[in-house]
Parts: sequence; C-alpha cells; structure tokens
Amino acid sequence: MSGPGCLPDIVTYSSLLDGLCRRGKIDDALALFQVIENRLKSDVVGYAILLDGLWKAGRGDEAREMFSKLSRDNCLQLNSRIYSIATNGLCRQGFVDEAYELFRKMEGDGCLPNSGCYNVIIHGFLRHKDPLEAIDLIHKMVSKGFSADTTTMTLLIELLPKNQLDHPIFQKLMSGPDIRSHNIGSGGLSAAATQGTC
Repeated sequence: MSGPGCLPDIVTYSSLLDGLCRRGKIDDALALFQVIENRLKSDVVGYAILLDGLWKAGRGDEAREMFSKLSRDNCLQLNSRIYSIATNGLCRQGFVDEAYELFRKMEGDGCLPNSGCYNVIIHGFLRHKDPLEAIDLIHKMVSKGFSADTTTMTLLIELLPKNQLDHPIFQKLMSGPDIRSHNIGSGGLSAAATQGTC
C-alpha cells in the first residue's frame, strides 16, 4: 500500500490500529502508533483506539501514562470519548474514586460530560457497590437532561429493593429514549442490557 501514489492516510492507519487492538496485539499497535506519529501526527481517534486497547489488555499503567501525556502536553483537544475511555478503564480495574476524580475534572479541562460519560461512571459505582454515589450522579444526570442507558437501568433494577422502583427519579429514567428502545420498561431485558461498559 505504500507504493508510488498510494500512501496510507490517517483513516487507513486508524483502521489498522483498531484491528490490532481488537485482536489483542497491543505491542504491534504501539509500534504502528509510533509510525503514525512519525509520519502524520495521530488524531484524537488514534489515541482513543490505542487507549481503549491498552485498558482492555490490562495495561492500565501505560494507558494512564498516555492519558496524562495528552492532558499535560495539550497536543490535542480531549473529547468526551477520550474521557469515557479513561474513566471506563479505571473503573474496570477497580479505581472508581480515581475515575470519578477524572470525571469531575472534565469540565475544568473544557470538556462537558455527556450521557455516555455519566453512564460510565455510574456503572463503575454500581458495579463496585457504591449505590449512594451512583444515585447522586443519576440525579445530576437527569437534571442535565440525560437519560440512563440499558446497562445502568439493569444494574439499578438488580441493586434497588423492589419497593424503590416506584421512585420518581427511577420512573423518569425509565421514560428515557435509551430505555424505551430496549424494552426494559415492559419487563423485557434485551441482550444489550447485560453488556456493560464498566
């Protein structure tokens, strides 16, 4: 592909990077990433792919270092996707407090949390048995006009006593578009509801 007139662009490299990460070939992905950096300068998509791959491969220290470098160097405008990947990775490894600290830092860094960011950190609190923090965040999420995804709802259903499922905040979450589209409200938990991100 790197013959005359056919040089790979950032989209091609990102696709290759994604394929390597999905197959668990993180060392190859890191080597390719260096090629990208030397030839083109990677974009936020490349960093997101690699960060996600590092976290999923259990290489959290490297992922943390990469994220810290991105934050420190201000070489790219970090978006909600990058923050979600970092908070999700921290939650998966049991560092929910650190993930929450990063979540709170987002706004100060000029990136407003979206629905996905809220759901990731709520998943972390619910999976690590801290429902009080999760409920506090759910209140904040709803007040900002966001809704819970199916995983958040499934975790809430599993953790809350049945008599609390009539709570107004829970009912408001149940009426969100994410929930209606997955038929949780009528008792049918879809396969998507059992696959969490945190």
